[in-house]
Amino acid sequence: MIISASDSNYWKKLRSAFHLDETVINFRSNGASPVPKAVLDLLIAQTNDIQSLPSLKNPGIQPGEKEMLRTSIAQEIHCSSGEIAIMRNTTEALNNVLMGFPFTKGDEVVTGSHEYDSMMGSLYQRKMRDGISIRTIDIPYKPGSPQEIIDAFEKSITGKTKMFLLSHIVWISGQVYPVKEICELARKHNIVTVIDAAQSFSHIPVNVAEMNCDYLGSSLHKWCTAPLGTGFLYVRKEMIAKTYPLIGAYQYRPDAEAIAKFEDTGTITPVFDAANASLSFWKRIGLPNKQERTQWLKDFAVEQLSTIPSLHFVSNTDKENSCGIVYFEIKNKSAVEIKKQLWGKYAITVQAIENYRNDYVDYKNVNAIGIATPVFIMEEDIIQLAKAIKEI
Repeated sequence: MIISASDSNYWKKLRSAFHLDETVINFRSNGASPVPKAVLDLLIAQTNDIQSLPSLKNPGIQPGEKEMLRTSIAQEIHCSSGEIAIMRNTTEALNNVLMGFPFTKGDEVVTGSHEYDSMMGSLYQRKMRDGISIRTIDIPYKPGSPQEIIDAFEKSITGKTKMFLLSHIVWISGQVYPVKEICELARKHNIVTVIDAAQSFSHIPVNVAEMNCDYLGSSLHKWCTAPLGTGFLYVRKEMIAKTYPLIGAYQYRPDAEAIAKFEDTGTITPVFDAANASLSFWKRIGLPNKQERTQWLKDFAVEQLSTIPSLHFVSNTDKENSCGIVYFEIKNKSAVEIKKQLWGKYAITVQAIENYRNDYVDYKNVNAIGIATPVFIMEEDIIQLAKAIKEI
């Protein structure tokens, strides 16, 4: 079924299906999203049931509900269920790869300058412990074309390059990277590819068969609107035995070919049924409809915000390079201060990146405000944001 991206009545009705704090205008659901009410009800009921007898009920649900979730994710990204490990978030998923990959001293990892700092922190541990090197390439915050990104990776390759780490959608810009082409480039040079899909899964199409990547990790609590603490790791079948799990599993040797060896993450109460319900929710809507609505809202936001003379978009806004995330700056204004004023005066929450740096990343002169436009954002929310920024 095709649903018009501009059909406000339909999307307003869909919005009512979500558990939302209606006192706040939330443009930060790309960090962690509200869930559908039916998903929350299921989560509460399942948690109550499990916690009544956790020693028996918690392990008991794994053979059924967990396998259903594994299968659903595999179908979504076009791989076998034996290549999907259920994780708690993207960071945990990709740490299994970055900490468990069989690097040798002198191996080089190539990554972009705007990758997530938790991933970079993992690589720095391997650098200190195992003597690998990290080559951070300076990809423009607002690339002129996808080819510019591909060229940057190609020029970085040396005889020591062992791995590419890159985001599908960059969290601090919303830039969509040409992952398929970069993976093709890597394959020609026997370079392993690791894709951070935290911002792309259930946002734009993610197809590992087309990408031809080796690893991919994502969270389900962002664009998939599943409960907090849900995610997954894709490992190409032939890479499973080569990759050691982050946490040792008593049932498996570290070099086992079983995907479940990555899943021994403790005794937390699982939320498999609830996460599966979120996947089913979006399957009924259809990813093309969801993507079009998200893109349409982003375009509407660009149109509304463009009326502010001192506002400048610092990230790409076209369909090829972006979807439901956009970043902008206000001339001579601190992004962090604007974020504080939007929250304090208007109960509007946004992302703010201002000269962010730590031991692992340096986002240099980025001083930008970011907004995400999931389907439950309404046009009036965007109009309110533009009005508030004009007043500020």
